[in-house]
Amino acid sequence: MITYRPAALEEAPDILAAMKRVADEIPLRLEKLEHEEALYRVIRNCARSGESWVAVDEGGGIVGFLLAEPNQTDRFWGEQEALDLRYAGVLPEFRRQGVFGGLLARLVSRLAPLTANVPAANRSSIGRLFEAAGFVKSSAPGGDRYRREPGASTG
Repeated sequence: MITYRPAALEEAPDILAAMKRVADEIPLRLEKLEHEEALYRVIRNCARSGESWVAVDEGGGIVGFLLAEPNQTDRFWGEQEALDLRYAGVLPEFRRQGVFGGLLARLVSRLAPLTANVPAANRSSIGRLFEAAGFVKSSAPGGDRYRREPGASTG
């Protein structure tokens, strides 16, 4: 059975390990130690924000993650904050079990605008999953941008 919980700061090493398993699909640059350290900082910032989620198996191992943080540039004075989805992934052996949808549902329930940039080199089906969840696709430098407004219906 898969359970979902907010990502905790102390889980950063485990989230990084899960990200490494899906790095080729996202894709992530991890050739140099500096790249891995930069990614680790992003993981910690996202976990610290309280907006990120992990999916865990019965043994407590992370099988999926959705890293998000507040987007300061889309925020309006006195209005609802917007969130950036920085990274998401599900380990291959746990796919097609609704894990990504379960993670995304937790973030969508916040009723904040959500934005995700997907690089052209991404080899996952995350773009289709975003569209099925009510995100609108537009072009962005180096890939596609997906945005979901609060209350958007799923496809």
